[in-house]
Amino acid sequence: MTRKEFRELVEKEPLILDGATGTNLQKAGLPLGVCPEQWIVEHPEAILSLQKRFVEAGSRVLYAPTFTGNRIKLREYSLESRLAEINTELVRLSREASAGKAYVAGDLTMTGKQLAPIGDLDFEELVTVYREQAEVLLSAGVDLFVVETMMSLQETRAAVIAIRELSSDIPIMTSLTYESGGRTLYGSDPVTALITLQALGADAV
Repeated sequence: MTRKEFRELVEKEPLILDGATGTNLQKAGLPLGVCPEQWIVEHPEAILSLQKRFVEAGSRVLYAPTFTGNRIKLREYSLESRLAEINTELVRLSREASAGKAYVAGDLTMTGKQLAPIGDLDFEELVTVYREQAEVLLSAGVDLFVVETMMSLQETRAAVIAIRELSSDIPIMTSLTYESGGRTLYGSDPVTALITLQALGADAV
């Protein structure tokens, strides 16, 4: 899908996404404390059944379950060497579930590591981490990207920049989560986030 096609799609009618995936997978047997991506690869029937039901219910976009499939999160389970294998298989499963009736989005989220000066991760390294995962997802054939449930505008920026370094014309949707005071956990207000991400090439915020 191109950015122009995405724009035409959302202008024509409401674009129904999928979800909730995590809570439904937990009901299907996903235990706490394991790598969700690895568990899904080992129990493909769980995601196939769930996503087929999403499509039947009207979802036009399926989120490939690559939510925490970046190098930093996979390293917590000693799985970083399987990044390409795991992300590719998860996209394949979502493609199978979609049966050509829904688009498949590559799903990126927070790494769990804090950027300097609060943490020890520098911005350029974070862009590289996201680019590694995004490159695999592109090769696997995603139609668009979603950078979701972000608590940090800086991390969202890094993910959008990483995707745009790989493709100037694939759609990117972003979502941030806000505290009751109207700012993200790291202090960004919605208008600042919108202007920043739009300028970087996000197609929906």
